Amino acid sequence: MKKVLLGTTALVAAGLLAQPALASDPIKLQVKGYYQNLVTFSDTDAANKQDMQFRHEGEVFFIGSTKLDNGLTVGFDAQLELVNRSDSRWMDETYMWFEGGFGKLVLGGENSAGYLTHVGAPSVGLGFDDRNFGVLDVNGGRTRPTLSGDSEKITYFTPRMAGFQAGVSYNPENDTSGGPYQNRNFGIRNDVTTGVKDIWSVGLNYDGKFDAASIRASIGYESGSAAVSGQDDPSAISVGLNVGFGGFTVDAAYTDRDNMTTNDGYTNGLDSKIYAVGIAYRTGPWGVSALYNHNDNDGAPKNKEYELAASYQLGAGVQLRGGVQHGDTGSANLDSTTVFLGTFLTF
Repeated sequence: MKKVLLGTTALVAAGLLAQPALASDPIKLQVKGYYQNLVTFSDTDAANKQDMQFRHEGEVFFIGSTKLDNGLTVGFDAQLELVNRSDSRWMDETYMWFEGGFGKLVLGGENSAGYLTHVGAPSVGLGFDDRNFGVLDVNGGRTRPTLSGDSEKITYFTPRMAGFQAGVSYNPENDTSGGPYQNRNFGIRNDVTTGVKDIWSVGLNYDGKFDAASIRASIGYESGSAAVSGQDDPSAISVGLNVGFGGFTVDAAYTDRDNMTTNDGYTNGLDSKIYAVGIAYRTGPWGVSALYNHNDNDGAPKNKEYELAASYQLGAGVQLRGGVQHGDTGSANLDSTTVFLGTFLTF
């Protein structure tokens, strides 16, 4: 696989160098992002828990790009956190890309090909695949694969052909402790001695229409090498299928992981499985959805998560969302139910 990626990178580089250096417009900067403000009311079996909470989360995206005279697009994306983080990471994904007839080459702190091509269950509420807010007193998981997170990597995506697009990522070290800017210092980095290294991720995605129905599907695989001798290597395979007709969207997604928890953490000897099913309906400014997420870590009680949600689009970039989530952990004093209501902004 490493030879395949190096060969692909060489071909892309050769294509770039073969083009004449011509004048073009300078990189133009755009500012985009989102901000989410939420109030939650929780009922949980655990003692000494706060019933009512105010929560917020957001990021500002600084996106710049230019199209060269030879047709090649060069760009970057740097995402600034708007809310204090316990790990002091003020910048989230930070990366650059080259895009043209050959496809797209991404370099830097971005999620993997398997993560970006995955098709997950629909939700007009908070959902479970992208947990900006963990409102339940459970340790749930996601069907979207993310063994390497948004640590530094190289990713290549093919052009989309007949509805299909494939991608492959390579990440030499699974270390997000310093954020996407961790390699700013001079010197050769120490070898990874704990956790996982040499992480590969591949994904295949289909997006098409048949008469009045739309179909999106994905399959992805990720694997890495255990840094400690004698420990087993982690791996995960994930699939997703999304069918739309009229205002309805129905989806099912599944992932099977070896030596990984449902939260993508590497744990030698522990396997896990997650599946999710959901349905959403949208008409005009309104949307409603129902979602079920099942998390199974070997040797531990199974976590079951439910969500009923509704949304209303007040205007461009301004949306109200509300609903209820319930978590059933199978363990004493951890089940919880949360009602949420919030305003979600995009710009």
